[in-house]
Amino acid sequence: MSGDAARRLSVLLDGPADRPESLLARLGHAWGDLAEIAWADTPPARLPDVVVSLPGKTARRFPEAPAKGVHVPRVVLCPDPVADADGIETHLPDAFLSSVCPPELALVRLAETVRQARRMEEARLRRSAFGPLAAVQTRDLSRSIPVLVAGDSARIGVALGAHLAALDLRGCLTADAALAALEEAPARLMVIDLPASRASELLARLRADARHITLPVLALCADEAEAAALLTSGASDCMLRAAAPQVLARHLLCLLRAGARRALADRVLAGYRPRRGLPLLPREAYERYLAALGEALALRGAEPLPLLLAQIAPPPLASRAANDDPFAGPVVNPVLSATLAASRDEDFVARVEELGDIAVLRDAEAQERIRQRIGAIVASTAFA
Repeated sequence: MSGDAARRLSVLLDGPADRPESLLARLGHAWGDLAEIAWADTPPARLPDVVVSLPGKTARRFPEAPAKGVHVPRVVLCPDPVADADGIETHLPDAFLSSVCPPELALVRLAETVRQARRMEEARLRRSAFGPLAAVQTRDLSRSIPVLVAGDSARIGVALGAHLAALDLRGCLTADAALAALEEAPARLMVIDLPASRASELLARLRADARHITLPVLALCADEAEAAALLTSGASDCMLRAAAPQVLARHLLCLLRAGARRALADRVLAGYRPRRGLPLLPREAYERYLAALGEALALRGAEPLPLLLAQIAPPPLASRAANDDPFAGPVVNPVLSATLAASRDEDFVARVEELGDIAVLRDAEAQERIRQRIGAIVASTAFA
């Protein structure tokens, strides 16, 4: 998520505001004006984007959110990665955040966690309003989940001992072997247990490959300095090698779950944006979607902003002159094409009965931003 998006992030620090030396307070101070910070003893009037808490604390509940299909992600800040498993809460958070993660990078990680939660919300909302528009392939539950370990896999096997029956744990000793293994078969999670310099090199090569940008990666390290460097290099999470097996297992399972949710949202949302033209949606279903989205956004102090693409620029004429090539392809609507190019899967762009091509934005700033991007694309692109 961009720096501008992160700057608007609303963060609830789940602790008292009167402890300036606490880990939460230091993190909030480091973020300064980059985020809207609220505290548990003075919660904001609207739902926060994300809650950050410490391990062992009972998850904060927002009773009004589930009924509207809203999920407020919870991120656990980990001050002691070598702690034992005593006092750990039952439910996994949406993500773990190392206390040694640089503050600006930590905020970017929070923003990405929020984005993935919103994508799942959008996927559920569309399926509820429109039903599945295309076949969504789901993972064969009879197959094991592939986990690739680069380096020493013994401690990973111990940590995940209770879950090994559901996992296909594969190991390799070098970075080159790990990349070759990914070429042969994809993994749902990678664990790196290599010397820091080799781990950083592997992370750089992974994140430079578009196929592996979103692959969850947990890196094991010797100390906090290595952890900070590996997080900066692209590790999704980082743990000291001396961490208790139960704690390591929770971090691994959290990454697996986050990856599964991302993959599911990808498949569902892609079904609403097929490669060959947009499906025509019933107006009644669209209005039902818009009402449900409005109720969800109201909890965050926002409202949906429908944008008729014909208001940006009129669609091209479909008629042709008598001497035009009768075998020419259909006329392309440059505004629709530009909107699809400028938006993401979770942005609602559709063709609705009686209304035409529509984009639904979630705030006025997003509306103006997409107008500018569409204008730039239309002005600089030749359409057939």
